[in-house]
Amino acid sequence: MKIKQKSSFLMLAAGIFFIAVSVMVFFEPNDIVVGGFSGLGIIINRSIGIPVWMSNIILNIPLFLAGLKVLGRKYILKSAVCAFALSAAFKITGFIPEFEGDIALIAVYGAVFDGIGTGLVLRSMSSTGGVDLLASIVHNKKPYLSLSAIMFAVNSAIILIGFFVFGAQKALYAVISAFISGKIVGIVLDGLSFSKAAVIISDKSIEIAESLMQNIERGVTSFKANGMYTGSEKSVLLCVFGHKETAVVKGIVYSIDANAFVIVADVKEVLGEGFNNIKY
Repeated sequence: MKIKQKSSFLMLAAGIFFIAVSVMVFFEPNDIVVGGFSGLGIIINRSIGIPVWMSNIILNIPLFLAGLKVLGRKYILKSAVCAFALSAAFKITGFIPEFEGDIALIAVYGAVFDGIGTGLVLRSMSSTGGVDLLASIVHNKKPYLSLSAIMFAVNSAIILIGFFVFGAQKALYAVISAFISGKIVGIVLDGLSFSKAAVIISDKSIEIAESLMQNIERGVTSFKANGMYTGSEKSVLLCVFGHKETAVVKGIVYSIDANAFVIVADVKEVLGEGFNNIKY
């Protein structure tokens, strides 16, 4: 348990550091507002001179107070610690030289750092407050509004403010950064090892299943189904495998039954024996 907690802490610390680098090295020096309280902090800094690390604390304090009754003391305390740690990281990362140059490179690499950092924070089952906390509070009061919809609305509003403060070009690059960051978050959370699933309908389902289990050592599940056009009963096979095994699977199927009907689909996540372990 201690090893798991230590690993989670290191992941959280790394995530906070990556977010701080994305803001202080790439976004803040170049006036790119990708949403979040850090983006709002960039606008505040340019408008009245309050540094990003300080505005992050100021903006979060009312949310902590509002969230005590709604979300509970334990959740708010953890979020507060992470938020203050992020502000400290904003301050500490000042020693890293600011990147100024090609705006496209700034948008892309800032997004990569932000996506990795946010993904690591989420994987550690934590939150740095800000828009995430605001969305949780609103969702708790109005359950019919989804968290993603609330976060999208708030971040869009912040980017729109950035549009009026810094101009259209910076805002357009901010949208690109937000898109890339979201994709990177998904990669960090789900990993790159996408799998495939094949649904196979054939009159030779038994031979195909045996060959798949012997040659690629993957489990195969059979379902009984009725063809609505012919009215005949058939066995439908389901097999999940690695994406590198796709050609092998199709080769096995069609070498046994050239008339087989096969659907191959992408699978985002597979849990269980032979794939990822189930984690609680």
